[in-house]
Amino acid sequence: MNLGYSMTIDPVRSARSHQTSGFVIPSSLARLPHLNGFTLVEIVISLTIIIVIAAGAVPMFRGLREEQLAREPIIELVRLAKETRIRAMREKRPYQVAFYQGGFVASRYFSPYFQLTELTTFLSEDETGSRRLNPNADDSDSDLDAGAGEAPKTALPMAPTAPKLDDNWEEHYDLPQDVQYTLKFWSDTAETPVTGELVKLWVFQPTGICVPLKLHLDRQSATFDVEFGALTADITREVIDLK
Repeated sequence: MNLGYSMTIDPVRSARSHQTSGFVIPSSLARLPHLNGFTLVEIVISLTIIIVIAAGAVPMFRGLREEQLAREPIIELVRLAKETRIRAMREKRPYQVAFYQGGFVASRYFSPYFQLTELTTFLSEDETGSRRLNPNADDSDSDLDAGAGEAPKTALPMAPTAPKLDDNWEEHYDLPQDVQYTLKFWSDTAETPVTGELVKLWVFQPTGICVPLKLHLDRQSATFDVEFGALTADITREVIDLK
């Protein structure tokens, strides 16, 4: 049935119908279906994935932080060993790291029979500034440096000058109260707990060589087994067990 109604499509007017205030929508985009945003399900899934990843990362970072704090005595020992070795090589005389129950101290090498009472006196004299050159030596200060502190006796103009010696250098580290540790040097048959009056010496020769050392350190939060090499005093092996 014809109602007498007809419609003519003007292509120019059709293109203008895609114009809005200030900009023109291309006809190719106008033919695209309407784009919707994220659905609620997609948002929930994305948030769930983020929460799972964060929950797994927090314990990992916490474990790294706890390991770093527990490893502090090892870090300090490595630092002191490096400094002790450098001084022994530079000054051409032996240096030592003395281990005792409360920590360890780096200084000049005095005696292979260093006792805790002498070590305590040595540390107290360092605090008061009244330390003798060698607590085990006589008044002439003859010690185990093989004459490294003496000035060169030659008058030759090209003779090398002696290195500047620091007779009073000492650095020590106090272990936390929860630390217990054992030592095993190359010549030892078993690990030795460092307790009571015991003092163990780790000697660095003027060549920079030291005795290989194995250290077992036990804390409330972690256990460490560390091995130090003889040539550079670097860590050659380390096993960490977090509790």
